[in-house]
Amino acid sequence: MTETERLARQVAGLTFLGLAALGVLAILGFYAERLTVPLPLFAADEAAYLLHALYPDPVVARNPYVAGVVNGAHLSVIRAVFEAGLPLVVGDRIVNLTAYLAGLLALWWASVKRTAVPVPGELGLALLLLAVGFPYYRFAASNLAEGLFVGVFAALILVTRRWWRSRPLVHAALAGTLGAVLVLVKPNGVAELAALGAVGVLDALMAKEDAAQDWRRLPVRIVVFALAFFTVGNLIQWQADEPVAHAWSFFVGPIYGATIAATAPKGAAALGALGVAAMTSASAVLAGAPAVVGLSDLWRRWRAAPKAAKGTRFEAEGGDLAFLLVLVSLLATIAMVGVFTMKVASTAGETLRVWGRYFEFFAPMLWLTAAPALARGLGGRTAAAAAAVTFAGLAGLLACFRAGIVLFPWDASVLTAFFQADPVRAPLNFALPLRALSILAVLLAGAAYAARLKPAFVGLALTLALGGLSTWLDGAWDGPLVAQRAAFNRDMAAIRPRLLAESDVTVLSPDVNETHLAFLLLDARPHVVAGPPDQAPAADLQGATAVIVSGPATPPGGPWTPAFRGEQLTLYQRAAQP
Repeated sequence: MTETERLARQVAGLTFLGLAALGVLAILGFYAERLTVPLPLFAADEAAYLLHALYPDPVVARNPYVAGVVNGAHLSVIRAVFEAGLPLVVGDRIVNLTAYLAGLLALWWASVKRTAVPVPGELGLALLLLAVGFPYYRFAASNLAEGLFVGVFAALILVTRRWWRSRPLVHAALAGTLGAVLVLVKPNGVAELAALGAVGVLDALMAKEDAAQDWRRLPVRIVVFALAFFTVGNLIQWQADEPVAHAWSFFVGPIYGATIAATAPKGAAALGALGVAAMTSASAVLAGAPAVVGLSDLWRRWRAAPKAAKGTRFEAEGGDLAFLLVLVSLLATIAMVGVFTMKVASTAGETLRVWGRYFEFFAPMLWLTAAPALARGLGGRTAAAAAAVTFAGLAGLLACFRAGIVLFPWDASVLTAFFQADPVRAPLNFALPLRALSILAVLLAGAAYAARLKPAFVGLALTLALGGLSTWLDGAWDGPLVAQRAAFNRDMAAIRPRLLAESDVTVLSPDVNETHLAFLLLDARPHVVAGPPDQAPAADLQGATAVIVSGPATPPGGPWTPAFRGEQLTLYQRAAQP
């Protein structure tokens, strides 16, 4: 290659990265604006966390529609935001977003700047843009636990990367501590802990010489881990004043406990298998390439170790362990969600879905931890395998859609680029042919992998293509919802001063999400009824002196006098009897 050609390639690469940076900024700008929405968009789940953080369980139980949660670590963070005097909804979102970005940036720094393999500047920048531009912000910048979860998981990865080999007992204690925090942010963190154990076994198996020493150490590490895990976990629940049925299952709340104990209905195995196939295929599309490159590089070095130094043991590097932990965690999470799908198969609305919220965030983490392998370069076979996995993932995902899997806009982030309206379950029609454009993007990416273009550049282009489409969809489907939340908040701000301290308030709404929001904004004070307001049971209004109605309906019973009519809500007060 001549100097002119080399310079032309550098200019083309920098131009591409510059354009990619503009795309990343556009995605960040969209979700930065979402931070300021005054009320939760995913109200059923988000309000449940907020309410349980602010009020004791008996108070929250007055709203029968609020799910029970015992995530002591996440609830403690929400309480800290409240006690600091910050705006609860926006402040908690910022904390979650900060944890998410801090985790990704720390992982990028360790994988790119703190590795024995020199990572070229262009590669490092491409991976940084890919991670920051990955549009998981729909969940990470919400009042859900996802952002905090990614931050804690990243800390677990970094601890493993740094001290697994050099300080095994220190690692076990720190991993047990972080593991307890992880499962008390979200109980499905048990998948990551199972993956950590699997990585320990893999590490011992990969040691070709002196493996007996690893096997002897493993039980001791497990004991130290368990002591830290159960001690810290129960202490967190104790300080958070969250109920613990058994010290050994401190992280299992009522919903997860009931789900685990449930008997899977007939035919559930097929539904679970279909869900696993859809999630695995989607993961192959998003992160099949770095998985192939990382595994190929590890396999090559493992096989070459005896030839390079006969009689010495192969030691997986810290970066290898980080990569394996992310990859095995992804597989364990998919398996866990597959079991969950089987358990809830009797509920029609919970089946035949792509639960992207639970696994999409592994994609940028897998790209980051594969940085050393990407820096070492890849041969023609590895490039072909990366392309084949990407194509196979696309084919599998399309086959799952044809088999009945429906992609809901609220179930995923980047994968919603593949959204297509379902006339029954998701009757949302948009002008943009999202699925066709996404298929084209994946096909071009697969071809680029096969042509041995820089994998990180191809992954960045694919991420931004799918991310741009999914972000467009986000604005299209929840734009009206954002306006609705703003109107709801304005109406409640006007209604609150009109309620007397002694008023017995009832809220009537056809939308259970609105009952959660009203319960939150009125300090867990009202009695709430979800359903058509004009069909509310008379017994639910018997003692009410004020009724807040969503929509144009008039509450039954009465007589009622409208005291306020807003954009969305109407306040009725009981008329004086003659």
